[in-house]
Amino acid sequence: MEITLLYASLLTILAIFLGLNTGFARGRTNTMLGEGDSAELLQAVRAHGNLIEHAPLALILLGLIEMQGAEAWVLHLLGSLFFLFRILHAYGLSISRESTPYRVVGALGSWLLMLAMSFFGIFSYLT
Repeated sequence: MEITLLYASLLTILAIFLGLNTGFARGRTNTMLGEGDSAELLQAVRAHGNLIEHAPLALILLGLIEMQGAEAWVLHLLGSLFFLFRILHAYGLSISRESTPYRVVGALGSWLLMLAMSFFGIFSYLT
């Protein structure tokens, strides 16, 4: 489980960074609950929230795939791509309330990667 631990650690650091960004945005806008009328705060809240919504499932899948004995390079590919997609998504959300290529690639990439890991899990169970 060493490889999953690496990506859980990296994603936790990203979550802390995004959480701090949200806290600083709350301070700048003097909005302690919700997001008020601030686009900046809404974007920060959603960048953090979206990571927190997706990372646990991806990490569970990655850990279970690691327990199935997948090759280290496959695990690193899955983990690093998920981490990259989450960074892209957060960056895309932070620069605009509108859809950006970063946000689209980050979201779709994360979903497709999680879907592929899910199919691998189903295939592993059935065989």
